[in-house]
Amino acid sequence: MLAFLGRSFVQKLITLFFISVISFAVIYLAPGEPSQVDPLNPKFTKEVVERFRQQFHLDKPLHQQYLLFYRDLFTGKSVSWKDGRSVLAKIYERFLNSLPLFIVGTLITWTLSFPVGIQAAISRGGGYDRSTTFLAYLLISIPGFFFAYILIIFVVNTFHVPVIGMRTFGLSGAGLATRMMDRVWHLLIPSILGATAGIAVLSRYVRGQMLEVESQDYVRTARAKGLPEEQVHYKHALRNALLPFVTMFGLVLPGLIGGSVIIESIFAWPGIGRMAYEAILARDYPVIITVNFISAILVLVGTFLSDLLYMVVDPRIKL
Repeated sequence: MLAFLGRSFVQKLITLFFISVISFAVIYLAPGEPSQVDPLNPKFTKEVVERFRQQFHLDKPLHQQYLLFYRDLFTGKSVSWKDGRSVLAKIYERFLNSLPLFIVGTLITWTLSFPVGIQAAISRGGGYDRSTTFLAYLLISIPGFFFAYILIIFVVNTFHVPVIGMRTFGLSGAGLATRMMDRVWHLLIPSILGATAGIAVLSRYVRGQMLEVESQDYVRTARAKGLPEEQVHYKHALRNALLPFVTMFGLVLPGLIGGSVIIESIFAWPGIGRMAYEAILARDYPVIITVNFISAILVLVGTFLSDLLYMVVDPRIKL
């Protein structure tokens, strides 16, 4: 067990190093220079540009820039080119904003997908199966931004509550219950929107995997022995159908950064995905590289958790 953990940790550290090198090189080798002068802005003189290049080590070779950048990042000295704030402080602030949106959306997705998919597999070809299949493909086909505007119009016209942003301005003096309900409304609608496509896709995977397992010999044997249908479905079939979803669960973590860019933009939610998108538009390289580095860490942590969960789902798997 300890040997596996140590070996896996070292392998992921090596992978993370190569990811950091490649992402750093790709961004800095993109067309144009970070210190490119805007000829229409009189403030960008040659002296200002030269001080900028020296301050952020852009006058040094690429490999030295790489070492100096990660030195500044790990010591907390890396700052945004856009506003001069600490990169880690900006990301941490936006991370706290995105975290509840990510948690609620993920819980809704995984809580609803499995019952819907399992029941669709059990009642294959029936009315429930046909209805959920039609609804799933409908939700997959509708563009997210279009469905978001429909949902916003419906909620505002029906319940007369604001849903844009994290909170309603002017409620600082209101009671605790009013402010809590306001935060719930602002959080719930974007979370539901983010979960709809995930429920549609994941429930289809659950249904397909359950149908594949239900056709196996050991499931037919369990049914022939007279076991109750609930025990056949949920103890014998479902446990063996979970393996692909363990892998998918490990890839949920990177969605904390890249999975909510559209939702955060539409709902004016100051999250980390929206910050990364704005950094790309502003060519704020320290923020872009740091967000990409954190995304790589989340992917590797997710795959490591998947490896451990395999042992829980299937004890036959040996490390």
